[in-house]
Amino acid sequence: MSSRSGGSNCAIATCDLYSGKSKKIGMTDISFHRFPKDPDVQKIWTLKCKRGDSWNPSKSYICSKHFKSEDFVRDLKSELMGNKTVRRLKLGSIPTLNLPTCLSTET
Repeated sequence: MSSRSGGSNCAIATCDLYSGKSKKIGMTDISFHRFPKDPDVQKIWTLKCKRGDSWNPSKSYICSKHFKSEDFVRDLKSELMGNKTVRRLKLGSIPTLNLPTCLSTET
């Protein structure tokens, strides 16, 4: 993952989103999610990233474009009141969308 200024970077090898870029290009619906603490789920997330470089999953994020809508907890109260909602993943959610097909050797 190249270092980018302006916020959280997505750890997926083929994803070039970071929070500063997503805001700059008007992608306000993109959220960034820390790797889970559960070692088994963290290992699955790590494998899904398909990265060949050295990196630290415990300090990394994956952006919301790699998760299905049903992977997120709905905040019905905020939705009904028209308030901004904080996107939270359901426990055990796994990234399944827009993933690389092979291991990246880029650093």
